[in-house]
Amino acid sequence: MTSGTDGWVRAPRQARSAETLTRFVDATRRLLTQRPFEEITVADIVSEADRTVGSFYARFEDKEAVLFVLVDELHQRLRELTRAFCDPVRWEEASLADFVAESVRLNVAAYRRAGPLFRAALTACATDARFRDRRAETMQICAEHQKTFIVSRADELRAPDPARASDLMFETVVATLDQELLFGRFTTTGPLSDVDLEQELTERCLMLLGMTSTPRIDNPT
Repeated sequence: MTSGTDGWVRAPRQARSAETLTRFVDATRRLLTQRPFEEITVADIVSEADRTVGSFYARFEDKEAVLFVLVDELHQRLRELTRAFCDPVRWEEASLADFVAESVRLNVAAYRRAGPLFRAALTACATDARFRDRRAETMQICAEHQKTFIVSRADELRAPDPARASDLMFETVVATLDQELLFGRFTTTGPLSDVDLEQELTERCLMLLGMTSTPRIDNPT
């Protein structure tokens, strides 16, 4: 847990206390697959974890604190995965267009796989600066990893400002997927499937980078 949880989440000092905290976090994760976070109560979490209300409040200020622990774990994984994904060694035998296509595919898959947690976190960002600041920090780190890699391959693109083009690509993908996650698709000409969405986002990103190459969709070796 980060320092941003001080007082909000009380760090366990004993193994048994740590196990109980983990049970509450895991219980909340399971409940999120069943219904939106706003419909989950502390009583639901306590029941799912098979613990007492007193033990819950001994560790968490409120149910949002449990969500923050889940979100914090998610952000740490996102940072690690993005750093590994943008490692130049991974792409030595692949083009920048391949990188773009695979980046888009993995982002769409991540939003689908962790949709309930992403949605809860985004909703919390609207009213709670702790969630908002944590997300902004992680998104900036991920954007910088992507930008460092793309700028290192600037000879493959024709954008006048590769750094800004990379940030625009990042902003476009995140904003589109956030929009879909929170509100769904509400235009009549939007993509009808995730495959169509991936293709459309990939083409848009390539345009932002000043590229016309058609990327391979298979993973680089």
